[in-house]
Amino acid sequence: MVAEVRDVETQGFGVRGDAVLLFNILHCERPVALLRQAAAALSEGGEVLVIHWRHDLETPRGPEGAIRPSPEQISAWGCEAGLDAQPPLELPPWHYGIRLMKRSE
Repeated sequence: MVAEVRDVETQGFGVRGDAVLLFNILHCERPVALLRQAAAALSEGGEVLVIHWRHDLETPRGPEGAIRPSPEQISAWGCEAGLDAQPPLELPPWHYGIRLMKRSE
């Protein structure tokens, strides 16, 4: 295994695979750019799996609620990035998940 520090927004992920996991990170400054790079790293039929803090309630940790994206917002960002969103999954008590599928080329 090789660990590498990268600016994925400008350099990409540097690998291709069947899945990209993005956990509690889409409150970043440019979420669509990050999702585009994630989509570019996917093999045909791959998926981006997102877990994020719920935006609709107080949680014991995590970013402030005002910057947490809703499932609907992540689905829209995924669409902008060329990914199709599946319905969100509840991951009680503090999270939800979304599966974003790479569109066929």
